[in-house]
Amino acid sequence: MDSEEVPLDVDTEAPHTTRMLTEALLGLLLLIYLYLCVRRPPGLPPGVWGWPVLGHLPSATLCLADQVSHLRQVYGDVITWRIGSRTFVFLCDFDLIKTSLARSEFTARPDFVTYRAYGVGYKSGIIFNSGSPWQANRRFVLRYLASAKTRLEETIQQEATSLVEDFRRHAGQQPQELPPSCGVAVLNVILRLVADHRYDLDDPRGHEAFQLVSSGTQNMQGPVVLFNFFPWLEAVAPSFVRRKLGLDKLLQSIQDIHAYIMEFIEKHETSLDPAKPRDLLDAYMVEMHNQRHEEDATMNLEALRAVVTDLLGGGTETTAATVRWALLYLAKYPEVQARVRREIDDALPNGTVPSLQDKERLPYLQAVVHEVHRIVSFIPLGAARWTNQDTELHGHTIPKGCVVVGHLEGCHRDPRYWQKPNLFYPQHFLDQKGNFLPKKEGFFPFSTGYRSCVGEDVASTGVFVLLIELLRNFTFTAPEGEDLSTERDPQEFVFNFPKAFRVIVAQRKGRSNI
Repeated sequence: MDSEEVPLDVDTEAPHTTRMLTEALLGLLLLIYLYLCVRRPPGLPPGVWGWPVLGHLPSATLCLADQVSHLRQVYGDVITWRIGSRTFVFLCDFDLIKTSLARSEFTARPDFVTYRAYGVGYKSGIIFNSGSPWQANRRFVLRYLASAKTRLEETIQQEATSLVEDFRRHAGQQPQELPPSCGVAVLNVILRLVADHRYDLDDPRGHEAFQLVSSGTQNMQGPVVLFNFFPWLEAVAPSFVRRKLGLDKLLQSIQDIHAYIMEFIEKHETSLDPAKPRDLLDAYMVEMHNQRHEEDATMNLEALRAVVTDLLGGGTETTAATVRWALLYLAKYPEVQARVRREIDDALPNGTVPSLQDKERLPYLQAVVHEVHRIVSFIPLGAARWTNQDTELHGHTIPKGCVVVGHLEGCHRDPRYWQKPNLFYPQHFLDQKGNFLPKKEGFFPFSTGYRSCVGEDVASTGVFVLLIELLRNFTFTAPEGEDLSTERDPQEFVFNFPKAFRVIVAQRKGRSNI
């Protein structure tokens, strides 16, 4: 007799109930997450908060600094702006920036993807690093540059002489872009201090090296900054998105720069004489050797590579761009150029090698250089800071993890400090007697506080001497009937590079320093 099948007592409702509970829990977690995204922490400065996850994205048709200026008119000198998943606090007042960014709780850097790119996956070096490694490496570089001032000036003088010789080969009556040797000369100044190396200004390898070093700075611009606004995007973005937004291009350029620098480091490792350091690389390696038994050593080969990356990447293109901006404005305003040239001719007899000691005799040139820094504001919003703890600022509560940015360009265009804030007006830096005013309220050409630029002296000396030699040997004029544009690209969020421009570079008759 066949046994009778007994049906199993299976609760078919259980999986359905479990699924419903799981979905409900996920929905609850999503609501909590959205609430936290929407909820504005109490005590923050006024500003715009936007949508969950997205925040309030900046416009792609207007410079970010200009957008902050518009918000300032509505919300005042301290503004909160939720961009993507980040909370930004923008400081728009000179005194507020000067006092706030000097405080220890504002010295850290945010964990931006573009910042980490310089370390290929981790923050290191000087510009984008924080904590004791940053402090130790910054002190070392400042100490070395202070000890190399005489060598720096001699190097700049030599490169200026070479630059004039190269410009002579290009001079004529036809409009042209500035010769690429301008960038190579600046690169040589830094390379000779760092690695005791230089390129001939007409050497294609020098032009390639300048383009390589500049690529890291230039590739931090544009859509790639979206990875800074959405820190989780890097982990989930498919490869085509990374390529489209420029992240892979940035990472590749930094890897290429690191490989270029490692060639110099490896050569120095095999030829180092600790008793006779030739340059910064040698001096750093000697210090590395002295720290080799310390548990908390802050100087190593990875840090050295990052420090040199910072010096080359942070100093080469920025200084070269400042020279290009200066020549653009001088060509656009020929009366200013003529006055500078008269001052140089009167102060420096033919055959005189310019030096820093000549600054006092060239007040108008100094005013012009400072006015270029002001009107251009090469880094309009300054490098971002990060709050490493909850803190108070100007009557507001700034929670840990906020990105704090000084609106430097806003100070440079503030009518409280500048008679003609939106015009190129060198008299901003002169008193009524024509004396140069070196310290002006509302002026941050190299940022401020503990994070001010370590290469300020290198950049200032380089621009000063190079302009003297170029202006005493050449005239720079706009093509006939052409109004040179000083407009900037609104998609350049980080740096204000000059657009490509053409000028007529003509050699002066009867006046030569070489």
